[in-house]
Amino acid sequence: MKIINLAEKFKQENIYYELYEHRAIYTNEDALVVKSEKGFTGTETKSLFLKGKDGRNFVVLTFTTKRTDFKLLKHVVGEKLSIVSSDDMEEQTGQKSGAVSPFGYPSDIPLIVDEELYSKEKLVFAPGRPDRTMVVLGKDLPKIIEILGNEHFDYSDDEG
Repeated sequence: MKIINLAEKFKQENIYYELYEHRAIYTNEDALVVKSEKGFTGTETKSLFLKGKDGRNFVVLTFTTKRTDFKLLKHVVGEKLSIVSSDDMEEQTGQKSGAVSPFGYPSDIPLIVDEELYSKEKLVFAPGRPDRTMVVLGKDLPKIIEILGNEHFDYSDDEG
């Protein structure tokens, strides 16, 4: 599967973004150092590439600091989800673990979004490469999801 070029798509659709090139980041500690060096701001996010019991893939977008509640995700999407191994994910998407993009997948891969992200001013994420960081506005998240055309689910820790 090919991940689309988000910078091109956002430019076409008039969506505000910042794109930074830097040394490869593989840990949250590295991310904080590079963020300081490059001067970008925003809420750090993480994306997880998951597989459902039926074999369908999903992408979860949440905070880097939040532990993933797989029981809650099962409640949200209606099936048990598990993390795709790094090797399988890289083979399927071309992305390295730690640099998974939340966006740009074929429309049959649903996106599961932590609702709290919508209220954040800026969201920081890896656009599929460990040597790039992208920043978008939290308020643009619904528009981004709409233009990319992926089915999506919202969830909140309150749902329990």
